[in-house]
Amino acid sequence: MNKPAIAALLLIAAGATAAVMLKTQDPTYVAPQNAKQETTPLVLTSQPAAGEVVRVFEVEGMCCGGCRPKVHAAAVAVAGVREAAVDQEAGTATLIVREDVDLAALERALTFDKYESHARH
Repeated sequence: MNKPAIAALLLIAAGATAAVMLKTQDPTYVAPQNAKQETTPLVLTSQPAAGEVVRVFEVEGMCCGGCRPKVHAAAVAVAGVREAAVDQEAGTATLIVREDVDLAALERALTFDKYESHARH
């Protein structure tokens, strides 16, 4: 192949590359956005109001910091639970709940996967 033919091919390739780059203005890689770090309280931040009580549960099976948010989410998902705190080191979940919330229902809600819960009396 002669020099003018090679130069013409290079010019065509450069033009094609430029055309693709102009058409593609959006980046092909978008860095993932980190989700907002949620914190799981270790202690309650308020006192029970009228008609509410504090209930403490022993929760067996918590082994790491990843367990705390799971147990916390299970606790606050129960109707009548206003606030929850989970202490993985102590193996407890402390809840502020309405007085009429069934203790057995709370135990069932906190007993899932590898976790087993029992109310302190």
